[in-house]
Amino acid sequence: MIALFDIGNTRIKWARLAHNKTQHPESAGLLDVGAENHAGHTLDEMAALYWSGWSQPEQILVSTVATGDHWRQWQGWCRRYWQRTPVRVISTAEGFGIRNAYAQAEELGSDRWTAMVGAHHLLHSETCIIDAGTAMTVDFLNAAGQHLGGYIIPGLELMQRSLVQGTGAIQLSSGLFFTETGLGEGMDINVAPGISTTECIEHGLMMAATSLIEESCKKMEIRTGKPFCRLLTGGHAGLLASSLGAGPGARVQLEPHLVLFGLARMAANNYPLTSTI
Repeated sequence: MIALFDIGNTRIKWARLAHNKTQHPESAGLLDVGAENHAGHTLDEMAALYWSGWSQPEQILVSTVATGDHWRQWQGWCRRYWQRTPVRVISTAEGFGIRNAYAQAEELGSDRWTAMVGAHHLLHSETCIIDAGTAMTVDFLNAAGQHLGGYIIPGLELMQRSLVQGTGAIQLSSGLFFTETGLGEGMDINVAPGISTTECIEHGLMMAATSLIEESCKKMEIRTGKPFCRLLTGGHAGLLASSLGAGPGARVQLEPHLVLFGLARMAANNYPLTSTI
């Protein structure tokens, strides 16, 4: 068994990969898939809740934004709990059927690299990959697996918090409506001009996020002459997918476990068992 972990800024997602690693990950390879916010839990608490029933993994493969002490804590916990050193995914110039557009390949976040691996093996077509988490990343991948570049902006909740905290006169009538787990109670996906401060912020942030996706896709489609599927993952993926899917001819697909699928593909292709990072 191989343990797979996607450690983001606010959430950890996990799965076990069955011994038959040759299976296509979306069909039968992933078991015990789960997710949880990690801010309020220690690793020991999360293990007791979610992983205590797992057998000792042969390998622990991790995509993470954690650095420094956070990563060392994770390494120490895995060694203590499972007697295994976790292997951290590092972006490379080429691998698993895709090629990195970055001149310095390792500067591309491992979550973006792993999501592209998952996307390529799920779709094998021109794809705009949107990870709507704490930050919102947009990456373009062609059918041949060439990364065409991307964009990074603050995520919906981060934009909202920055606006409220940076402008003391703005008050929201019902608290934060974009939360790390999705959509606030009673909110819809309307992006018409708002008629209250809360609506103006709510609709404006949605317009900013969806406009980046749609305008960048249009430019890429003009540049390549080919249509791009919008493949969304991350905490606000469902909300953005609903909004993007409202337009005529939109090609939108939602995949909440995209990074885990990428990790499964890497494991199935014998990702190195050791890491010095």
